[in-house]
Amino acid sequence: MKTCLNPFCLLLAAMAFLASTAAGAEIDPVAAAQAYGKARGAIAAQPDGLIICEAEEFQIRSPGWQAKRWGENYYAATFANTFLSRKAFLGAPEQGERSEAVIHVQIPAAGRYLALVRYEAAYRFETQFRVVIEQHGRIVLDRLYGARKNLKIWPFSQKLKTELAWDWGASENVVWEGQDAWADLQPGPASITLVADKQPEPAAKRNVDLVMLTTDVEQVRMRIDKESYLPLDGMLTQAGDVFLQVSNASGSQVQVTGHKFPGGTCQQHSPYWVHLRNWKPLEPIELAPGNSTDWVDVGGLLDSLNDGQWGLNVSPAANVKIRFGVRAANGRIEEINQFSGPIGDLPLAFHADTRYSRQLRHREQVLFGLLDYLKRQPAYGKTPTRTPIYGYTFDLGLNPQYDAGVREFKAMFALTDTNEAAGAGGAPRGYLDVRGVPTEQLDEYCRQQGDRAQQIAIVSLGDEISLPQPQGDSAAEGFRNWLRSQGVVPAAILPAANGDWSKICYDPDPQRKASDPGVYYWSQRYLYHYGIQAIKQRTDILRRHLPHAHIGANYSPHYPVEHSFLGETYKWVTCFRQDGMTLPWSEDYIFQVPVASPQINHINLDLFRAALRGKPDRKIMYYVMPHWPGNTPNTWRRLFYGALGHGMKIVNLFEFRPVQAAYTENHVSSNEMYATVLRSFRELGLFEDLVQDGQLRPGQAALWFSETGDIWHDSRGSFGAGKRTLYAAIRHQQVPLDFVVEQDALDGTLSAYKVLYLTDRHVSATAAKRIADWVRRGGTLFATAGAGMYDELDRPNTVLRELLGVDLTALDAPGLQIQYEKQDLPFVKPIDTVTWPRAEQRLAMPVFGVRSRVTLQGATAEATFRDGSPAVATGAAGSGRTIYCGFLPGLTYYQPAIPLRPVDRGSTDDAMCHFLPTEFDLPAAALIGLPTKDLPRPVECSEGLVETTIIEAPQGTVIPLVNWSGKSVPELQVMLQINLPAEKISLAGGGPVKVSQVEGRTVVSFALEVADALIVRQP
Repeated sequence: MKTCLNPFCLLLAAMAFLASTAAGAEIDPVAAAQAYGKARGAIAAQPDGLIICEAEEFQIRSPGWQAKRWGENYYAATFANTFLSRKAFLGAPEQGERSEAVIHVQIPAAGRYLALVRYEAAYRFETQFRVVIEQHGRIVLDRLYGARKNLKIWPFSQKLKTELAWDWGASENVVWEGQDAWADLQPGPASITLVADKQPEPAAKRNVDLVMLTTDVEQVRMRIDKESYLPLDGMLTQAGDVFLQVSNASGSQVQVTGHKFPGGTCQQHSPYWVHLRNWKPLEPIELAPGNSTDWVDVGGLLDSLNDGQWGLNVSPAANVKIRFGVRAANGRIEEINQFSGPIGDLPLAFHADTRYSRQLRHREQVLFGLLDYLKRQPAYGKTPTRTPIYGYTFDLGLNPQYDAGVREFKAMFALTDTNEAAGAGGAPRGYLDVRGVPTEQLDEYCRQQGDRAQQIAIVSLGDEISLPQPQGDSAAEGFRNWLRSQGVVPAAILPAANGDWSKICYDPDPQRKASDPGVYYWSQRYLYHYGIQAIKQRTDILRRHLPHAHIGANYSPHYPVEHSFLGETYKWVTCFRQDGMTLPWSEDYIFQVPVASPQINHINLDLFRAALRGKPDRKIMYYVMPHWPGNTPNTWRRLFYGALGHGMKIVNLFEFRPVQAAYTENHVSSNEMYATVLRSFRELGLFEDLVQDGQLRPGQAALWFSETGDIWHDSRGSFGAGKRTLYAAIRHQQVPLDFVVEQDALDGTLSAYKVLYLTDRHVSATAAKRIADWVRRGGTLFATAGAGMYDELDRPNTVLRELLGVDLTALDAPGLQIQYEKQDLPFVKPIDTVTWPRAEQRLAMPVFGVRSRVTLQGATAEATFRDGSPAVATGAAGSGRTIYCGFLPGLTYYQPAIPLRPVDRGSTDDAMCHFLPTEFDLPAAALIGLPTKDLPRPVECSEGLVETTIIEAPQGTVIPLVNWSGKSVPELQVMLQINLPAEKISLAGGGPVKVSQVEGRTVVSFALEVADALIVRQP
């Protein structure tokens, strides 16, 4: 078939496409955007004078540029600075031949116009493109945008800078540029051309959102100066796109007004309502009986950066017809929906891309459409009954039919709404938030709960909280009293104090570290103690009144930055051991932080497992967040099964409703995500009794965490990344791994383990002695760069130096430090090389971030740095052994596995934030695995990147399996060294299994996609 390239034919084809979408055909928004741009004439100025040119409407003259959906770009999530106007963009690859895309505009008046472009500026990468504006055969602007050296308008009050990375990673770098790009234009037509060409390396994709022409320089300057989120975003609405017409078929006059929302005329989710807006409320429409309005432009009331809620009110309620229309490319207004009959309140769900999607629905259709989709999903498995599952979801109260749908939706997922006082029947499921109740009023507040107190299962003390800190003059006296109770004498804190307590002051300021390390250290210890006891005061009151309640507060794993996914020990472990709270609780927003892998998330849960050691009746609640865009169904499933495998017993989905039903910036707007959650919950229903009644089998290897290391900031610089990557590398050895803290060394718990990995540079003198005793009794200690070299007062730790057989002379950290693995590791250069001179094959490993210089004091050098100094040293002590590694082997292990790609916050499995590293450094793997090579593997998989744990209950065993290999495994073989009845083995996902015996071991074979679980029932 021949293709007609005549412009008139193309215009007719585009109009036909738009007509078909108006008739209800399934819409491809990107195709609709291109068709719209092809069919329309020149873009005219909006009523406010802005000329907004959506990049996805630019017509492509030569291959390269391509219109794409929001979600395929670098930064697409439910929150922060991750939104694109009308949910689409124009993208060009990192490199390629010259490509051009053009759009035509109609200049309303002569003037000096700013040419502002909204686009994505990938951190440390070039994203270069040119903007060329022509008028009357003359080029009036030809400017390079997107270069790293160019000044850009940055979000979060950063104003004008060339390049930025945030504390949480450079994962939301949407910017504006062009604050100094002027084009002198005359009235009449002009063209704007986007040009992508070859660019310097490292190069990233060119993702352009829009081009805006404006003469309103004062507004631009004001917004750069004052708009705290992304300046200029508040200028973007759907003005000129969406129209309203009302006909009054009743016998009396009516008034039509718009709903009011915080911060504006609609519920904004891009995010919350932070943008500075110029919009004004809908002018009340007074309509006599039998009259109709003309089409009224209401697009200026709606956000163009994200979907949301809107609504109208008819007063008094009356028989009216309300029509909504969209301005088509040919300029006509075409109806897209209407509501007729008795109408009072009309809650609406709008789309940011109404121009393309041609949707503006009653809000109830958001729920009904989702329910219809979910009912078509396979019904395998069963709904959980014993697992508490929480989340905010659709609010009740719209109408009886809607409320019935909400109840059906919640029952489908066994969901207890976080707003509910009690669950439906059975065990208590009620949820109570007391963050706003002062401690002195908490006792009376609990008394007022009456019978409800028996139904409360979860009490929240706050979200992303820090523990209280001592304040004012009383802090010093409280500090001294606490020191006395600990048996600490003044001279141990401040040598000059002798026995004079009046010289002892409370001062946890890090500035005291060098001058008065004792004051600093013990002040920090008191700060920890005070915070735990202060929160415990509230917890004790709640426990007296609410007998079934688990009491906790959500911990953010992102802060402080040095503890990103390496929680502070006093807060994540000690607080729960001392009953400061009873419910460990955190979140898996790991897809917003460029750490090594989503697998790192499980550090949070393993810390909590350490917190609950010896408290088998306690439970962990975890936010397993299906929020989309941002997360993906595959990542969510891995994190869900992983959380179950690392101790989660209470599931919290946080915000489990689409954007048009949500209040906050968190929501789930993907049908596929809902289907994945439903499928996974129904699988959980087959083995939830094993999870609820069972406990994780402990490991024989442990990783050390401590308050002492935290006090001295031992995770700063590359050390935090080194510890996170070491954790994952150990798990890749298929060795069960637990966390231990100082108290475990002091009370003898450490004796249950055969291997200890130590990364902290500071270990208290008392704990060091216990570790040394443990090694002499047969333990193996693996220490990384600088580990164990100092005690709690920052003095040389003679016990561990002697034990390891090395003496530290220097700790080098030259060049770029690795704060985040995916962001920084690809850019660092090796600072040294480790070689193994006695190996049969010459092995060499690069060193990144940190290198320690030691002299041998009894240990034997197994590997050396380039200058011949010891890099890896082994020693023996009693029946045990030590391995000192003078660098951070986790970084060496991960470095070749992380490609040179921009960090992002994408919503596809191939986005860097969801990327699963697999190409690891094998010599580093062997080194990290050396201490565990003789440990038994109770479960071993033929694919080493399938992670397993073992949950054992009286009635059976469940083995969660999480596939971190990034690809399906057609035939995974799982070898069991634990005695389980082979005839009772099944897969939670329902797939077939083959069970055989190989050399006395049970081998289970099956296909594994993303995650699953082996269920083994006792006969």
